[in-house]
Amino acid sequence: MLLQELREQVVYYGRQMLESGLTMHTGGNLSARDRETGLIAIKPSSKPYDLLKPEDITVIDIEGNVVDGPYKPSSEWPMHTLIYKTHPRVCAVVHCHSIYATAAAAAGQEIPLFNHELCMYCSSPVRVMPFEIPGSDALGESAIRGFGTDNCVTLLQNHGPIAMGASLWHAFDAACAVEQAAHALFITKAYGQLQLIPEEGRKALRACDPLQREDTGKVEIIAV
Repeated sequence: MLLQELREQVVYYGRQMLESGLTMHTGGNLSARDRETGLIAIKPSSKPYDLLKPEDITVIDIEGNVVDGPYKPSSEWPMHTLIYKTHPRVCAVVHCHSIYATAAAAAGQEIPLFNHELCMYCSSPVRVMPFEIPGSDALGESAIRGFGTDNCVTLLQNHGPIAMGASLWHAFDAACAVEQAAHALFITKAYGQLQLIPEEGRKALRACDPLQREDTGKVEIIAV
């Protein structure tokens, strides 16, 4: 089967999104890009995560043409392919509809760097980008602006978070980090003043991100 390992990972992390509460039913999408061929394994459109099998995962090229698989790719494939075109070191994208991060996006609330998990994936607060129609080219362009040159996570207003990484493990971890931070921010406001991580600590944590390393291409994709 073409891109069998990546298709298996899309199935696995799709179920992890569902079981972790990062999405519900068919919401959101995820993909992984093969470094050698440039082909992309992406969740098919409107299919429940818990019913997907590796052979159900759609394989597309960088222009969105279907190469293998029985179903249409996620309607937001243009956003995924634009991210891969813009960030050649990126090999995975996770977009979810997690509750607290989506609420922050709807409120226009950027997420500051106050927990160590988020500091691994961002050098500046997580930005909230203006609403764009799902599946449109404009949505992908908005995500690219949200990432900027310093973050692996951004929030799409009234829509949800999106994360990119060197592998699906890392992109999924970044999506978990932004949801955890959004949840903690909501609770922290009840305590009063928010304490940010000092700059020295932020820089040390950011250096842990595989996309910041010279050997990104050698990062082991965790077996599932």
